[in-house]
Amino acid sequence: MKWISGTLSRHWRNVHFIAVIVLSALLTFGSQRFNGYVSQTALVVFYQPFAKIKRSVEELSAVNAENHRLRQSLVEASLRLSELEEMKLENIRLRSVLGFEPPPGYKLLPARVLSVSGERMPVSAVINRGYHDSVFVDQTLINQEGLIGRIVAVMPDNATVQLLTDPANRTAVRVTSSREMGIVKYVASEGMILDNFPIQGQISEGELVISSGLGGIYPAGLVVGTVASIRRPEDEPFCKVRLTPAANFSSLEELFILRPDMR
Repeated sequence: MKWISGTLSRHWRNVHFIAVIVLSALLTFGSQRFNGYVSQTALVVFYQPFAKIKRSVEELSAVNAENHRLRQSLVEASLRLSELEEMKLENIRLRSVLGFEPPPGYKLLPARVLSVSGERMPVSAVINRGYHDSVFVDQTLINQEGLIGRIVAVMPDNATVQLLTDPANRTAVRVTSSREMGIVKYVASEGMILDNFPIQGQISEGELVISSGLGGIYPAGLVVGTVASIRRPEDEPFCKVRLTPAANFSSLEELFILRPDMR
């Protein structure tokens, strides 16, 4: 057996050549039945396996293309669903704005927030209105909840707003019931506080605090916040009053610029 194996390995090319010649002769001079048998055998041995592989590859390609199409359709459907959800939320916000009236003597110019800046809390915002819309520095911004801030810089098509949450901002206010006054400012470690309110002043939790109009920046009567807590330290001239802002400064989108009504 080893001798036969060794002989075949040494003379493999010759054996292969002789086998091809013999097979060719048999196909040329053999009977039709023999040729059919050889052809059928060759078809089964050589062609069908490759044909099956080809069909499998084609089927896999078709499945891959279908999976790609389904994934793309799923992504498009998800994006459309997100778009519809955003439109729904915008519709709810805009419905809450309908019927919102400006303070007497003013008219409203709608504006959209393009960006906000700040670390823990936004301190400034950029809106899509500029001096092409007759916007100028120190105009007041509000929304349907209350006072937002004032414009501090104007470009042709946008403007920068200083929010009430900017620690550098100061707002003259008064308590609605007693009409006593103070200054609202934002302190990072405490939140929005009512400063310079006298220890003997009349103030209660839950009361509204509104702009007083003093200082010439903000019109009087705009809601700034609600009294959240009061402390009256002994031997100090002023109360420690913390406010809850009227506006949600973490979700600013649609705002209004107050403009004098010249009619």
